[in-house]
Amino acid sequence: MESSAESKQPSASSKKIIIIAAAVLLIAILAVGAAVLHALNEKEDNNGLGISYASEARVMLDQDSLQAAVDEAQRNAREGKVALMYQNDAYSKDGKTFSCYIANSSGNMYDMFLTIFADAEMTDQIFLSGLVAPGNGFEEITLDHALEVGDHTVYVAVTQVDTGESGEQVIKNQVVHTIKFHVEAE
Repeated sequence: MESSAESKQPSASSKKIIIIAAAVLLIAILAVGAAVLHALNEKEDNNGLGISYASEARVMLDQDSLQAAVDEAQRNAREGKVALMYQNDAYSKDGKTFSCYIANSSGNMYDMFLTIFADAEMTDQIFLSGLVAPGNGFEEITLDHALEVGDHTVYVAVTQVDTGESGEQVIKNQVVHTIKFHVEAE
């Protein structure tokens, strides 16, 4: 006779399906990150050294908080965490240039780049940054193409990159979050 505890456990085939689904999802996320990294390498003229730094990124860190930021970054890196630092809303009059606050938190160990998409399927890329060092970020960005008047939920893929001693850039972590982009009528 079968006990009730044994009958409630998932079958071996359902465990395999769950493992396969998780593996496919992980592969898809890494493929998107690799494709973006490849696109950045093609886009940037950095003498073949990989992704260059975003010249429009600004320092967002003062000297007083530097040691605390380094400690937090080391803790986050050990735990595989990505610290996010952004405001939920960005505003524009023309649909192309947005006032915003998106930064690579000083609590991160790695440089990052941003890829912003206008759709949940992440097929309509509207912004791609260069590398942003921890403690730096954007107060204004210019999109690749304008958004229409109204409110838009955009998808921001934050990809952390480590540059090894050989100069090879490797994706360390990636996370996607949303921000509301508001285009006001002029």
